[in-house]
Amino acid sequence: MRIGRRGSRRGPKGFTLLEVVVAITILSIGVTATLRAFNGMSQTHGIMKRRLEAMQLANQVLTAVRMRSLSPASDETETEGTFEGSDFRYQISFTDTNWDSLSLVSIHILWGDEEEPSEICLYTLQYYG
Repeated sequence: MRIGRRGSRRGPKGFTLLEVVVAITILSIGVTATLRAFNGMSQTHGIMKRRLEAMQLANQVLTAVRMRSLSPASDETETEGTFEGSDFRYQISFTDTNWDSLSLVSIHILWGDEEEPSEICLYTLQYYG
């Protein structure tokens, strides 16, 4: 008959303090990286939203140019202005080309800081014959 050992020692059944500290450190690094990624995505979303608004406003100005309510010959043409209810503003310039009655139209939409604004530009050729 075999007699078992009395008082045999088994290994510890829990985690050591060092293992817990290392696990919490790794977890906190992962959470911090995830939060930074979400913050970056939020900022990018805000920038893209403003650019989309600017493109829509530029399209409105371009439509006015194509319908000839804004033209280089008109004395009432405002080449600069603002959009009501927003901080967006526009600048339009008409440049003559080598072809008669054909103008290069530049539409600049600006927003933000007056000294260093964000900006998008649209260019088109328009016939004024």
